[in-house]
This record gives sequence, structure tokens and C-alpha cells, in this order.
Amino acid sequence: MQYQLRVLRSGQSPSQLTIEASSDIDARNQAEQQGLTVLQIRQYTTAIGLKRWSKKPFPLMLFCQEFRSLFEAGLSVVDVLQTLIDKEISASAKQVLQQLLTAVQEGKTLSQAFTLQPAVFPSLFTATISAAETTGDLPEALMRYHQYLENLDALKKRMINASVYPAIVVSFGLAVLVFLMIYVIPKFSKIYETQVAHVSTNTQILLTIGKFSQQYGLLLLVFLALVFVAIIGVFQRPQTQQKLNNVLSKIPFFGEKIRIYYLSRFYRTFAMLLKSGIPVMSGLSMVDNLLGAGLHANLQQAKVSINQGQPLSQALNQANLTTPVALRLINIGEKTGTLDSMMARAASFHEEDMIRWVDRFTKVFEPTLMAIIGLMIGGIVLMMYLPIFELASGIQ
Repeated sequence: MQYQLRVLRSGQSPSQLTIEASSDIDARNQAEQQGLTVLQIRQYTTAIGLKRWSKKPFPLMLFCQEFRSLFEAGLSVVDVLQTLIDKEISASAKQVLQQLLTAVQEGKTLSQAFTLQPAVFPSLFTATISAAETTGDLPEALMRYHQYLENLDALKKRMINASVYPAIVVSFGLAVLVFLMIYVIPKFSKIYETQVAHVSTNTQILLTIGKFSQQYGLLLLVFLALVFVAIIGVFQRPQTQQKLNNVLSKIPFFGEKIRIYYLSRFYRTFAMLLKSGIPVMSGLSMVDNLLGAGLHANLQQAKVSINQGQPLSQALNQANLTTPVALRLINIGEKTGTLDSMMARAASFHEEDMIRWVDRFTKVFEPTLMAIIGLMIGGIVLMMYLPIFELASGIQ
């Protein structure tokens, strides 16, 4: 989510800063890491509480790929940025690149230029580039971060794609139900009032609901739309998301899957930071917000244990931040000096496991959902036609 901060820079007047963060605490920490004093912080929202999407997000993944290709071709940083500005079509992206170019021309390093736009360039990306500038492997760092974004997006896209079909089915099912309740059922009620003397209790209830929907259908639709918008606004609040995560994490089966999802993100990000040359404790501090509210305290416990001299694998295991597979791989990484690659292997193992689980779940959930909606619509149609069946049997 986006947060708007009023900050104070040393020797300058207060200014506004927009930061992409998971919570207001994370936004404050990001600002303070840049040496800023936070005077005020508020969520960047519209009047109804929804996040603004006025600007298209900056294509960071594409930026890493193009910057690396041009830099490896022998262009300087200034020439690379100027080339990207010249070919860019989006006005917002061109503005971001122009600010980078201006900062570099003023004598700032590339990582320092990135820190001036924290809403566009995450702290993880900036830290990776800063470490690469020290070691001189900027192209490799850009490649690592590009691959990191691709790996993180793979599972997220799979889960989103898996939810598209159920969402379409539910939408059409609700549309059919609304059509039956507002248009079809009132038509049947007029026929039954004049032609059928007695109807069953269930059918009578259904017809009463249909009459109400016909009279107040428009108001009812407006009310439901407002409720839907309000629910979206509430669920975009960090406090609501944290409470929802806490509730879902306590569900016996799904809670463990959510925990593994957060751990796989943690392993993937931490592996990328280690490979970039960032120390263990600094890396753990950077990935703090990737574990969610439920595992935040666990990571703090692990950091305390590491400061007391315990190995990373033992500290993470005691803090319940490992799985049997991850613990074995981290142990091997510590002994062989390949901790970064072993953490990446642990992330890949659990990401593939989550993808398989999502595929299995959707194969069961989709037909179940269709059956439920079919039974609901079929039950309504049956109750509408039941008096006709009774009338026909009486004639016989």
C-alpha cells in the first residue's frame, strides 16, 4: 500500500514523500533509514478509502533487464539512463528515469539516486545495487534482482489465474440469481395469484422475496454496490489484512499453507540479499515485512538468538521459521559456505510444492463451486414450477 509522509531533511524545509510499504510502521522505517525525520504519516487513499491507481506502476523488472543489457554493451550509467528516457513512451516512467539521470549527473551514485524515489524502487533493490557498486558486479546484481522478481511473480500469478475461473462462475451465478429474483419470479407471482389457489410455503416465501425485489430492486442493487465498495476499502487497510492473515493462519490446513507461502518468499528474498554480499543481520532486517504479522515476532526471536551466537539454522528452527526440507538445506549451506544457493533451493522447493497444491485445490474447488451454484439456481427454478406441477397432477 502507498503512504504519504511529511518528512524533514537536514537543512531543508518539510516536504512530502510517497512510499510503498506493507504498513505505516514499515513506511516510517523506510523513511528513517534514509535519514529523514517523519513529521506525519497517512495512508494514500481516496475519499471512499480505496487505493489510488492514478499512475501506472513503474516496470521495475523491465528496467533491470534493459539497464543490464545496455550497461553490458559498454554504455555508461548516464548514457544508459538517457537511452531509456529517449525510448520510453509512458510519461510517468520517463519522469522517474529523468529524476534518476538528474541525480546521477549531480554526482550521486546509482544507489543513492534510487533512494530518492523509495515509492518506485524498494529498499531491497536499493540495497542490492549499493552492494553491487562496492563489488563492481552491477550487471549481475540487476540479473539477480530480475530473476528474483520473476520467481516471486510465478506463484502469485498462478494463484491469481487459479482464482479467475471461480470468480467468473460466481459472477455469472449471482447475475442469474438477481435476474430470477427481480424479473422472473414476479412474473410467476402474478400468474399464481390468479390461476393457482394454493402454493407451498417455500414457494410463497420465494414469491414474497420476488415482489420485494421488484419494488425495491434498484435500491437493493445500489445498496449492495455500496457494501461491496466498503468491503474492498476495509480489506485494503493494513490492520484488516493483518487480522485476516491471523484468522486464516489458525485454520488447521490452510494455515500451514499460508505459513509456507510466507517462508518461501522469505527464503527467496534472503537468498538474493546474501548473494549480493549483504550481511546476515542486515538482510534479516530488510526482509522483516515479508513474513506477515503472524511470523514477525518469530523473526525477532531468531535475530536475538543469532546475536547471542547461535547458528542461523538453529535460530530459525527455534523460531519456527523452517520446514524439515529447509532446515536440512540451510544446515548444508552453513557447512559448505553456500548458504545463499541453499536458501534459494529451499524457496524453489516450497514454491513448486505450493503450485502443485494450488493446481490440486482448483481441480476440486471449481466443480464443487459450479455444483453449489447449480443447486441454488435449480432449487429456485424448482420452487417456481412446483405449483404448476401440482396443478397438472390435480387435473389428471
